[in-house]
Amino acid sequence: MDNFNTILVFGAHPDDLEIGMGGTISKLITRGYNVIMVIATLPNFTSSDKKDERKLEAKSSATILGCSTPKFLDLPTEDIVFGRRMVSLIDSLIKKYNTSTVFTQWIGDSHQDHQILTQSVIAASRDINNLYMYETTIPGGITEKSFRPQLYVDITKEIENKKKSLECFKSQIPRCGPFWIDAIIGRSIYRGYQMNTKYAEAFEIVKTIKF
Repeated sequence: MDNFNTILVFGAHPDDLEIGMGGTISKLITRGYNVIMVIATLPNFTSSDKKDERKLEAKSSATILGCSTPKFLDLPTEDIVFGRRMVSLIDSLIKKYNTSTVFTQWIGDSHQDHQILTQSVIAASRDINNLYMYETTIPGGITEKSFRPQLYVDITKEIENKKKSLECFKSQIPRCGPFWIDAIIGRSIYRGYQMNTKYAEAFEIVKTIKF
């Protein structure tokens, strides 16, 4: 991934990054990359979805994956709007960490926060060499778009870290249901089958120069 050692991974909410690419994050860390997890907003929808709790869960999860404490932008949900302010904020992070590799969420996701974040990341990453989108959508709604898996990463050795990182988000069980993590791991099995391994994660490529 070029000569730059830092990789930025963006997610709209705590747990988005672990759902989509927790195994890949863990693998990149073991390969010597400095992975910075960036979380845009801390929702507070219900009594079981408190900001402070979500932040603690995200910190615990990052530790399991081998990352430092995530960068919490803590934007109010009403400020998750595609425009100059959001793009400039992301652009400043890309420049600060001098990275040439960025991961973000799939733009076809049904959640508006996910869509807007990725629109902003793509705009801010116009000069970035490597830009990829990971799968979330669990939990999530069905959309008319289809995720196009173009890059596969074998996470067989990292699957336990992925699972343990997801288990940190106990606040999400009431909303997502008891089979939430099973569904995520099941998708990793499905993606693994597609690349002839046990577990994998898949990505859409927006741009790649060198990998």
